[in-house]
Amino acid sequence: MILLLLVATAVPVGIAVDRVIGVTPFDPANPSLTTGVWAVGNLFIALLVPVSTVLHAIIDGAAPGTLSSVAGRFRWVVLARAAVVVVPVWIVFTVLVQPALGTGSPRWTGLNLVLCVVAVITIPLQSAGEEYLFRGLLLRAVGALFARPVVAFVVATLTTALGFGLVHGASDPWAVAYYIVMGISFAVLAERTGGLEIPVLVHAANNTLLLVPVIMAGQLSTVSTPTGPVVLVPVVVMAVTTFVLWRSTPWLTRSTGSAVLTPAG
Repeated sequence: MILLLLVATAVPVGIAVDRVIGVTPFDPANPSLTTGVWAVGNLFIALLVPVSTVLHAIIDGAAPGTLSSVAGRFRWVVLARAAVVVVPVWIVFTVLVQPALGTGSPRWTGLNLVLCVVAVITIPLQSAGEEYLFRGLLLRAVGALFARPVVAFVVATLTTALGFGLVHGASDPWAVAYYIVMGISFAVLAERTGGLEIPVLVHAANNTLLLVPVIMAGQLSTVSTPTGPVVLVPVVVMAVTTFVLWRSTPWLTRSTGSAVLTPAG
């Protein structure tokens, strides 16, 4: 409900931005992603970080920082260490998968370069907003309904992963599987590392690095979730990356005051 409200509010603001920058405004009757709606939408979804943090503090009576991690803060050192693994893997993955996606050749125009800068700034914020809602607030809220920690985690993970797919409008079976696997992986990483830093990082790296080539090809208006067997590629990459990060958790969280995050807490 919170996410839908923010998106619904972002649309008219995005349309106004479209008019200001001189592009054809977003038409709800014939929806096609526009520059204004995309950029404003990212920023509005980013508001889920403070909104989820405040709701967590009110509902659970917990210190605001505990939604970020068991250390009571967002652990930038954990994110930085994980980036050493995640970013190179996703760069290679992006380069290899682009031909299969049929993105097209880059167009080195001023507008495309500006949009890439906007993407690099706003997409990580948007990704963080979604993670604070799904793997932060909702994962804990659903998990709190069950007494047994294992049951709480499994049910909360599957519920939030399915909701993650539905919110993204996934209807194709391949796309649904993609979002569910991503959602499960993010929840597992949050549980294992005791915080949202790595889910935010992987989510942001995936979205940013996959969208930048689309922007450079001038195809922002046609962006959509890939369908068909090609979706197996990011699913496998995500699964392998999750395993590597799982095994690397002692190093990733060393000297950060970390522990296992229990969604039923």
